[in-house]
Amino acid sequence: MPAIFLKLSVVFCFIFFPFELAAQKGSLSGFVRGQNEEAIEAATLVIKNTTLGTVTDRSGFYKISGINPGTYSVRVSLVGYETVEETITIRESENHEDFTLVESNINLNEVVVTGTRSEKALKNVPVITQVISARRMLDLGITTVSGALQSMVPGLDISQFGTRATVTLQGMDAKYVLFLVDGERIAGEVSGDIDYSMLNMENVERIEIIKGASSSLYGSNAIGGVINIITKKIDEPFNARLYSRYSKFNEFTTGGGISFRKGISGSLTSFNFSSNDGYDNTPESPYEWTQNPYTSFSVNQKFEITPSYRLSLTPYFGYYRFERGNVSARPVHDLYTDFKAGLKGEYYFGMHSVDFSYYRDRYNTYNVFELLNNERDTASYDIIQTIRTQGNFRISDKNTLITGLEYNYEKLLSDRIEEGIKNAGEAVLYIQEDISPGKKWNIIGGVRVSYHSNYGFNAAPKLSLMYKSPVGNFRASAGTGFRSPSLKELYMNFDHFGEWYLIGNAGLKPESSLYVSGSFEFTKPWNNSSVSVYHNSISNMITDRWLPDTTRLTRQYENVASASVSGIDFLSKQKIIKGLWLNAGYNYVHSHDNETGLQLYGTAKHSGTISSDYNFRKRNYSLTVQLLCKLTGEKFYEITDEGIDRDRPFSTWRLTISQEYKWLRVSTGVDNIFNLVLPQNNNYISPGRRFFAGLNIDFGKIR
Repeated sequence: MPAIFLKLSVVFCFIFFPFELAAQKGSLSGFVRGQNEEAIEAATLVIKNTTLGTVTDRSGFYKISGINPGTYSVRVSLVGYETVEETITIRESENHEDFTLVESNINLNEVVVTGTRSEKALKNVPVITQVISARRMLDLGITTVSGALQSMVPGLDISQFGTRATVTLQGMDAKYVLFLVDGERIAGEVSGDIDYSMLNMENVERIEIIKGASSSLYGSNAIGGVINIITKKIDEPFNARLYSRYSKFNEFTTGGGISFRKGISGSLTSFNFSSNDGYDNTPESPYEWTQNPYTSFSVNQKFEITPSYRLSLTPYFGYYRFERGNVSARPVHDLYTDFKAGLKGEYYFGMHSVDFSYYRDRYNTYNVFELLNNERDTASYDIIQTIRTQGNFRISDKNTLITGLEYNYEKLLSDRIEEGIKNAGEAVLYIQEDISPGKKWNIIGGVRVSYHSNYGFNAAPKLSLMYKSPVGNFRASAGTGFRSPSLKELYMNFDHFGEWYLIGNAGLKPESSLYVSGSFEFTKPWNNSSVSVYHNSISNMITDRWLPDTTRLTRQYENVASASVSGIDFLSKQKIIKGLWLNAGYNYVHSHDNETGLQLYGTAKHSGTISSDYNFRKRNYSLTVQLLCKLTGEKFYEITDEGIDRDRPFSTWRLTISQEYKWLRVSTGVDNIFNLVLPQNNNYISPGRRFFAGLNIDFGKIR
């Protein structure tokens, strides 16, 4: 028996920690340069289907060691340049290969993951995916995820109620838009919205936006779209950054990060602190400010461990704290905290890989009693746990199969639900096949089958295809979506000071949708434009309605409505002259409640963005200037006894000037250039024109 155990142990070690004792390993080195032979620093090189990679130094030099002899695909990327992939044969000892990167504001070779749950070049994804890079946000002096989405995504609107933001996307409110961080859900939603303040910008590599139903891959809530925040990887031997931004009303944000990689391990620590004194556009109600004062802090820690070229492990955790200042007459204010932790792993074998992950997130809401020495009382907590494994199988050059198993668990404690605490679980199987019959066609079909502890079985299929023609790319998608009732909708028992009541309904059914879309994309080095049309039909919509013949004023959640949402999306990026680009986006949404015939609550039919961007680079200096206009059409709410409740249309303008020299970046600008203040609008809370200034220091570039 000991001999058998020893043999099995040796086999296990050779599978998961292959030392390749008999074969000498090779290395790959060279230089990455621009079109004018200038050295390119901080370019990332990755050997696909392995854990191996590095970044270039100041001279553009790179070296990757410990490579088993064989043929590999090597990817080279840097924001502002077209991503390059080349097939290279590695032999024993040293191998040399140089790469040339071409500057471009349109990088369709950039790799994304959200649309297919696997790495795929942006130009090859059959669902149009919009990407906002961290470098782009840095150039424009943007320090929040909500600010980036509001400025850069037509059809996405972020309204503000005090310190809590709410999102709509293509006419769908927040409960139909799924926010993820590295593919994981976020705890603590209120009416579908998460606490966007907890998203630490220093930890963000890029944001990927998918519009339309994605329940076949991501399940509940992905009826209207998915917004996936991808966090940074640890690529460089050492780096440290620090940033700060200041604006009117003592709005102050600062943060930074420090990372290192040595041998098989790496670490990345990031933090963010922000505060605001608040302001009030309605002095006639002094105890209800437009923007309450607040302070917030977050810290995130990630480790990366690569015991072998086949296996990578990423443990991580994060903490967040947000405290709202009190301007009311009541000596009580709100405090929110969040703690998350998880482990991700990936194992490569040949052209295939297996991912596995565990994730836990707990979001807490407290009442802080100021007259009792700031004693805290737990008003609610929300716990989300997910365990998942996924296989990525490259069957052939034209066929990739993805299959996964997942279990989701949620537990909610609240003083506003029956019995105070409830939970739910969901087991999931999803399958997706990616087929490329030829160079011009790509077809992706998939289905997600789930069993929910409250509703039983549900299936969400989807089919997407793309055809590459000489004039451009055609895409089409059709799929179903669903949204499970939240624990609050099922078990709510809320007493609003005895004036009225809101109760849940344990008999609610999941909402379902049918989504179809088509698009055309035109791409040239001087222009990238796309137009999309879509239609989304939703049934069993959940809303709260007044109950008739009750002894007290009571609203209850019910499956009482169906809705239709149709629209057109247009995006265009046009080169005017060298360094000068014009960006335009427009979204038209026709949304209506099929029962009442009214426009859906809180939606605007017309919205858009237009900006002029100038970029200049020379050696160690870069300059970015952007003039941005955000257009928002008339927003409808409801018909009341006093008439139609709506917000008037408006436009806001923003100017940003960002300059970088070696390791120092200075950003200045002005928000709301024309000093627009609309206290009568429900969701527009800007206090008027505000100048801002920001400073970024990259210590990794100081030599």
